[in-house]
Amino acid sequence: MHRISKIKIENYKSIVNAEFPLSAYTPLVGYNNAGKTNILQALSWVIKKTSLPGTDFHDPALPIVVTAKISGIDADVLDALEQSHRNRIEPLVVDGSISLRRTQAEPGIGVGGIRLEILQIENNEEQWVINPAGIDQAINRMFPDPIFIGAMENATEDVAKFASGTTIGKLIKEIIGPVAERNAGPVSDALAQVASRLSADGEEKDQALVDLDEQIDVELSKFFPGVRAKIHIQTPEFADFLKNATIKIYDQNYDHANGRDASSFGHGAQRTVQIALIKCLSELKRAAGGHAARTTLLLIDEPELFLHPQAIEIVRASLSRLSEEGYQIAFSTHSPNMISRNDASNALLVRRSVEHGTTTFPRLSDAVLDAIAGADHQSETLFTLTNSSKVLFCEKVILAEGKTERALLPEIYSFEHEATMDENKLGLVELGGADNVPNAMTVLRTMGIPTKAVVDLDFAFRGAVIHGLIEADHDSLEECKLIFHRLANAGQIVLDDNTSLPQNGNGVTAAAAFELLAAEADAQGHIDAIHNHLLENNVWCWKNGTIETHLGLESKKSAAHHAFLNQYQSEDYRDGLPDYPGVRALMDWLND
Repeated sequence: MHRISKIKIENYKSIVNAEFPLSAYTPLVGYNNAGKTNILQALSWVIKKTSLPGTDFHDPALPIVVTAKISGIDADVLDALEQSHRNRIEPLVVDGSISLRRTQAEPGIGVGGIRLEILQIENNEEQWVINPAGIDQAINRMFPDPIFIGAMENATEDVAKFASGTTIGKLIKEIIGPVAERNAGPVSDALAQVASRLSADGEEKDQALVDLDEQIDVELSKFFPGVRAKIHIQTPEFADFLKNATIKIYDQNYDHANGRDASSFGHGAQRTVQIALIKCLSELKRAAGGHAARTTLLLIDEPELFLHPQAIEIVRASLSRLSEEGYQIAFSTHSPNMISRNDASNALLVRRSVEHGTTTFPRLSDAVLDAIAGADHQSETLFTLTNSSKVLFCEKVILAEGKTERALLPEIYSFEHEATMDENKLGLVELGGADNVPNAMTVLRTMGIPTKAVVDLDFAFRGAVIHGLIEADHDSLEECKLIFHRLANAGQIVLDDNTSLPQNGNGVTAAAAFELLAAEADAQGHIDAIHNHLLENNVWCWKNGTIETHLGLESKKSAAHHAFLNQYQSEDYRDGLPDYPGVRALMDWLND
């Protein structure tokens, strides 16, 4: 399927100058007033030009310019075009792509003054060519008028009022041909009979109208002799009936034999009807064939509004399927339920600042490719990060190793700061182990998202060394290794011959060996030094080994977590923890 793969927007509303990559299914995530809707509107404008008013210009002294790259123009797409359109499109295709640019120089000019340019490459030189003959129509054949579903207050009109830009209007437009072919004849014959009774010169004009005509003539002749007037009631044509098309909804729970207007239902029902109509459009286009030449932009503001979670999933799945059936989907959202794991890597994190206006962070998929070498590590990191919607819906990410951190840290944080992590725009992401911490931090920083990590003590000796977060010959690491050897010689732990670090053995786990290290008096100063060194890289390590040792937990199971949280609000209980000050210090560090 061909689609718009990239759009650059200049001087449009909150967007000063920014580029936005697009996929077949693109969620736009950002806080209110970040400019997500402006991106959707500019995307619609580059395909269907309209005259933009002064309020759409970020700087009225500068032009609005929107540049779009259309990718995926293969042989199937070209073959599906009418020959005249293909002749215009094919010479402009470079590596399966066409780049076009629309410019409106000043507010309020007519659509004829909006310039369209196509990028041509000759002799390895790029040149923008103004409006090649017929290219606008050819582009329109590849991208019919976009469907834009905006704020919920427009839902009733969209599903119940025929107009060229409404969903119901587009739906009727798709079927008007065969409907007219089957019904135009009989309906026109019937209308002709009506016209003979109601039109000015109808052969069987109604007698009451004839009598009125004569009365008007009598009065008119007093002022204008020789001038006559006749009542004429315009009879509609067949197409006029279609313009009154609407949606009636029948609810089996209520006795409304004639159906109810869409406006009488709640916003959730109206939104559901919108999506159902869009799915009908998709099926009609597929059944009609030739869909390879057409990609319809479906642009939606917050499709999840007013829907319960199960309905949101139905909408998400429906839109995802439509993105494979001749639609390119772009939508703004505040709901993680609208973004599946497969979609998270292509979501755009939209931000707005006074200096730069509306911009976007690099996509997760692009950041992984840029930040990490090696396909295996790229795949693993991408899978790990896309499993958490927190990455997309926060301003700072906190990476944690395991389920104890996931279960307890948000609750402890909420108690200590009298605000939830979500309220303070912190997103906790469980990685399932420390191995993914360095790569995940690198990717998120490449995206521009501030990131911190909470790890067990053993990470300082393994992953932190491998990834350059601490020198392998750091004095405190070396001193701790000497203590490990002492514990091993005493038969308390077992060391790996290659790394000189603990391994499972003699009934003691490697994790427990680090707890034994932390308990040694001569190790604690060195562990403090290691801890402080990692803090410089935004990594907090548990100085007593693990979170469980700091909290006095003997198990990682949910029952132990539940019992801990039930008692945590007690001051006496907190004071009795092995290291309550350390836990409190972590909470402050997360906020720093």
